[in-house]
Amino acid sequence: MIKPKILIIENSTHVTGALKSIVRVASDLRLYYSFVFVLPSKSQGRQLIEKFDFELIYELPMKELSRKVSAILLYVPYLIVNSIKIRSIVKKEKIDLIHSNDLYNLTPVLYKLMGGDKPYFSHIRFLPNGFPPLLFRFWFLLHDKFAQRIIVVSNYLKNQLPLSPKVEWIPNELPIRETHNLMNDESRTSHSFLYLSNYIAGKGQNFALEAFAKIADQLPNWKLRFVGGDMGLKKNRLFKESLKERAFELGVSHKVEWIDFIEDTELEYKRADIALNFSESESFSITCLEALFYGAPLIATDCGGPAEIIDHNDTGLLTPNRDINAMSEAMLRLARDKNLRNKFRDDGRRRSRERFSIENTSYRLKTLYSLTLGESTKGLTSSL
Repeated sequence: MIKPKILIIENSTHVTGALKSIVRVASDLRLYYSFVFVLPSKSQGRQLIEKFDFELIYELPMKELSRKVSAILLYVPYLIVNSIKIRSIVKKEKIDLIHSNDLYNLTPVLYKLMGGDKPYFSHIRFLPNGFPPLLFRFWFLLHDKFAQRIIVVSNYLKNQLPLSPKVEWIPNELPIRETHNLMNDESRTSHSFLYLSNYIAGKGQNFALEAFAKIADQLPNWKLRFVGGDMGLKKNRLFKESLKERAFELGVSHKVEWIDFIEDTELEYKRADIALNFSESESFSITCLEALFYGAPLIATDCGGPAEIIDHNDTGLLTPNRDINAMSEAMLRLARDKNLRNKFRDDGRRRSRERFSIENTSYRLKTLYSLTLGESTKGLTSSL
């Protein structure tokens, strides 16, 4: 049987949560569809995609829109060139459906304006407050006009968008596999709070540092472990350096670890006693979902998507956004209560597998693919 072909267009040059998510979806659905990927030139995402044994990968010279004059001047010409190349790829690979993994990638819009006849889906993974309001609305209205479906990752995000029958909520999916065993709590001689996130202002590392400094003296055997990269951006490097300087000012440098980006995030979660995510704004949070899936007791801010992943006091703790005192109190409470950590570890693993099962995530997207392509959808979906 010849499987329909889906073309995935990814705009980021780095390994992001959005890229990890769409690759997991493709892996879940590879029995039903063949997938072809389009990435920016020299993208670090190629290695991740190849790791999942996807071989058809094209690279295009994509330019992200930014406030730099040079970027603005180059954006439209590159958009036109890439849209022409997308038409060529669609024809060469006999693509049946296009799935754009970023709202701000307008290549499929221009493809349609140029007469392209294949349907496309647009995925929204960011909250509107991350962009100028008029620009976000412009992007949304373009996709609402030309896309077959607009996929959003949380109800929190959906409620912030204009009403449209094309918008469908489908949460992100679970990791594909688990390779490491859970660590025995009794064998630990030292303990750690894990903060796994790239160094981007707004991701909350600054709050974690301030909260940890408040309780460090009360937890002599605990450390704060930051794991993440700067994505090659100067502003992110400066943010990381400012955190290190602040750790020195707070007198906790000797209790804070700084680890660069790593591939084996599962091992980090399983080594950690407690995972933290104090982001100021999240449309979903793959970090929170992975923490629960891998069994890391979790404390996160109530900043959007995490509240749809964590059941407060049952599978983790939610704190008010930007409230350092509440964060430090939650950290101290969970650090001192091993039984509560064990409960969060067990219940988080179980409930994440129930709530974000393949039936509730990837197969729901498969149903939309099937409806668009006129295929049978029998027996694929269940309700959240």
